[in-house]
Amino acid sequence: MSKILVAVLGLVLTLPLCSAQDPKKNSEQSIKALDRELETALSKGDSVTLDRILSADYIEINPQGDVRKKADLMTVARAMSAGARGISIGPNTSVDELTVRLHGDSALVVGRTTIRYQFMEYQTTGPQTQPQSPVTIDQQRFIRTYVKVGGRWQLVAWQTTSIAKR
Repeated sequence: MSKILVAVLGLVLTLPLCSAQDPKKNSEQSIKALDRELETALSKGDSVTLDRILSADYIEINPQGDVRKKADLMTVARAMSAGARGISIGPNTSVDELTVRLHGDSALVVGRTTIRYQFMEYQTTGPQTQPQSPVTIDQQRFIRTYVKVGGRWQLVAWQTTSIAKR
């Protein structure tokens, strides 16, 4: 009887350990959710969300090799939310092949972005007489670096490279 009692007691004491979630998996899921939030904020020009996600010393290198800082991205977001857009449809972006690699309080997010957009001919009068421009599809690979600061993840660096069309 005492062996059964010891076995049951051991099982009861180890159950919380077995049911506890893996902290690494939780961090990966949190970072993926934050990355989706970043994509949504970028597409909507949500400067409040971007301000929270981007670190004060955020730096970005875009596919053209230009360096942008947090203030640059915030200016673009504010212009987007104010309705300043070119004559185009889109862009519509989607992210896939997303992987997260944790290194203590740092995380690397690697993925691929597909961008679809369509430029429109500017018309001042009458119905459109020209056929619509074709949809353009561009793809890019990116690596984003998040760092845990004060208990929350922030984006500190982002490098993007265009995928050559074949």
